[in-house]
Amino acid sequence: MMKKKSINTFIVLVFCLNIIFLVFLKGSNDVLDLILRLLAFPGLAWVMYLYYESLGSSNDRNQSEKILGNRKFELDKNPDSQFLNLINSSFLLLKDLNRNFDASIFFLQPDSDCFLIKNAMSNNFVERIPINSPVLKIIAHKKKSTIIYQKDDNQIWEGLLKDNSHRGSECIIIQPLFLNGHLTGMLAVHMKHFSDLNPNDQLLITHLAEIISLGVFDLDLLEKTINKIENQSRVFDLLTQIDIKHSESDILNKYRNIIHYFFNYDCLTISMLDENPNRANIKLIDGIKKYLPLDNHFYINGTINGLPYVKSSKINSSYEKFNLFRYSSSEKNNEVENNFLGISIMLDDNLWGAVMIERFNNKFFNKNDEKLLSLICRALQTNMLWHIEYQDMYENAIKDGLTGLLNHKTYIDRAREEIERGRRFQHRLVFLIFDLDKFKRINDTFGHPYGDYVIKTTSNIIKKNVRSIDLVARYGGEEFAVVLVNTNTDAALAVAKRIVKNIEEYNFTMNDNNVNMTISCGLSEYPSDSDKLKDLIQFADEGLYKTKDNGGNDVTIYSSIVN
Repeated sequence: MMKKKSINTFIVLVFCLNIIFLVFLKGSNDVLDLILRLLAFPGLAWVMYLYYESLGSSNDRNQSEKILGNRKFELDKNPDSQFLNLINSSFLLLKDLNRNFDASIFFLQPDSDCFLIKNAMSNNFVERIPINSPVLKIIAHKKKSTIIYQKDDNQIWEGLLKDNSHRGSECIIIQPLFLNGHLTGMLAVHMKHFSDLNPNDQLLITHLAEIISLGVFDLDLLEKTINKIENQSRVFDLLTQIDIKHSESDILNKYRNIIHYFFNYDCLTISMLDENPNRANIKLIDGIKKYLPLDNHFYINGTINGLPYVKSSKINSSYEKFNLFRYSSSEKNNEVENNFLGISIMLDDNLWGAVMIERFNNKFFNKNDEKLLSLICRALQTNMLWHIEYQDMYENAIKDGLTGLLNHKTYIDRAREEIERGRRFQHRLVFLIFDLDKFKRINDTFGHPYGDYVIKTTSNIIKKNVRSIDLVARYGGEEFAVVLVNTNTDAALAVAKRIVKNIEEYNFTMNDNNVNMTISCGLSEYPSDSDKLKDLIQFADEGLYKTKDNGGNDVTIYSSIVN
């Protein structure tokens, strides 16, 4: 390179001297003048060559900068950096669960004798944990989440937190992270008071650890399965998304899109095991929709789409080998060529459903296809498990555990929303409060199980007598609250009296003990009586107490008391 630059410099220097001689020695000698002019042409050509070469070098440099810029952009989308985003997302979710949570994550360092902190929500945690520390011995032995209370073991506590002040009420939940059966890390969640931890939070922490562990495993598997960084990024993002509020259809459509992106198929079927274990329900179909069952389900035995259920694993084969119908023996199947790849979906070791992709040609699915679809299906398993757990927790959070009605807090929140809606659309609302008459005698005479039976039965009677758009809640004890939407007092009175009559006529029977019950009710109307929730509930309560004073088993309208 240096030699080339020296030659270029020498030629340019000779060319410049040639021009100088042409200017100052012009006409002094005809022969010399001719030679100098002849030398000027190759010199000029060489200068023009150097000029265009310099332009090309500049373009190459710009292009190189663009390539480096693109490479940097891809690096930001690299699965390794996304793994850090996964950890940060996990911490954000923990913070959403409880603002008092403080978390950190540790990973074993290769060729090291300690676990180093990878990320943390605060500076309260130690930077390193020796592999022979008591806490690592405990979780390696138990292989499941462990709760450590500060008051019980100060030695373990001091090995995790920098602040060794003794409050006595603090606790830490340690969730181990395993890879191929080996302890590779741990998620530590610190709480200032043990009352901050509930079983639902503990379950979510366990699932977060599972997703992070899968993330570690998937980074290696992605590199072996998918070549392009952007495709690795796309799948890893899918594998580690933590959005537990998506509906089932949102989740399945997301996976339809990712499978469509990576696979060339003629038909995709996602199905779920029915309550009848011999058949499955079709949840999603994409591609060529032919020979579909009219009732949207198929029997597992004797069908191609049933093979993942029968095998409880992946199946990569063809119609030629199995000679089965796709969904039903009633279909007119003239597909001579049908190559298919199916994966079963397991939730908590129980068969949940299956994913099947089919090609109506002679193109087989290869081993790499098996690995990729298995990876995607495992992500679907995790996503659906999160969805089901969230739905259960959501139901537990908003509903009364005994009756399945809305609980007190949710009733207040929903009632406020209905008042706002009523104000916006000029709708009337009627608030009803019910209370079982002389309920204490039931618990005293027959015991609390009988009392629970009466409350559950009463809640069912109330629920059957109102519309699905109306609010029904267990307000507390043997008290129930109802909001009738877009209804006036006259219509609500008829509903309330029907409920009172139904309960009076119902024969409560349990363990050969027969009881007759009655119920009292009071009601108020929005906005006639008030436009404030607190007042409307209080006014309905006053109507209820008036009914009780009159002997119960009836309904009292608040406005009739005032007037």
